[in-house]
Amino acid sequence: MKTSVQTGGLIDELGAERCYRAIAEAGFEAIDWNIDHALRPVSIREGKCECIFDKDMSEILAFYEEELFHIRKNGLEITQAHAPFPAYVEGKPFVLDKMIEVYKSIIRFCHEVGCKNLVIHGYTAPRGSDFDFADEAMEINDKLYTSLIPTLLECEDVTVCLENLFGGGGSIILAGIGSEPCEAAALVDKYNAIAGKECFGYCLDIGHMNRLRQDPRRVIPILGDRIKALHIHDNAGEIDQHKAPYTGTVDWQAVCLSLKKIGYKGDLSFETFNQVRLGEYAKEL
Repeated sequence: MKTSVQTGGLIDELGAERCYRAIAEAGFEAIDWNIDHALRPVSIREGKCECIFDKDMSEILAFYEEELFHIRKNGLEITQAHAPFPAYVEGKPFVLDKMIEVYKSIIRFCHEVGCKNLVIHGYTAPRGSDFDFADEAMEINDKLYTSLIPTLLECEDVTVCLENLFGGGGSIILAGIGSEPCEAAALVDKYNAIAGKECFGYCLDIGHMNRLRQDPRRVIPILGDRIKALHIHDNAGEIDQHKAPYTGTVDWQAVCLSLKKIGYKGDLSFETFNQVRLGEYAKEL
């Protein structure tokens, strides 16, 4: 079990050399690689889905060569990565087909660089959506995840992880795709059954769970060994703050004991990008 932290905006603030040196010097052993930065949400929502992952693998590896050099130089492991999102945009159905191809390329990239877990967000219909029923939105997710199975069977060392998400707005917060533990467990099992082997797992986002006021003592045992990765962060239960543990209202004793109870064997990966916004401090600090 390794301690890991997302690369987030560190690359933008510090550049590759200083970013990965800082992560290693802070005591982290691994990274959650934010390759989602290759294609920003605003571009996807505008239907502009072109990115480096459209290229041949040789070009993709060349693009990330500097980062990979400094990751390895500092003895860091790539324990998980985050894919671009969203996968689907209402009124732009072509986006889903395009993003499926992007995700296939990223799976192959993860296979090349030794990243075992790739988080890919599912689609949750927002309030006021043209989709009146959850099963219509679920058809999109079924297409998204099952389309990746042939590539996952080729890249047997990569697992695609669903994540617990939320939607809504203002004071109304809605559980998103995979946020209800029984539904999430059923989805992972369904896609693995279609694949004929374990190609899918679950990334449990602790902060999102707290945002939905869910009890980790219930959620974690239901998901069990489907949990392959974590997004560890805290909040006060009101907004998605992405702060360090013990700065919010997450019951960390319940989280840790529940993970111990299920025999969690993954890494401890922190998604705490809002704890310190580097732009507010001197780079030396």
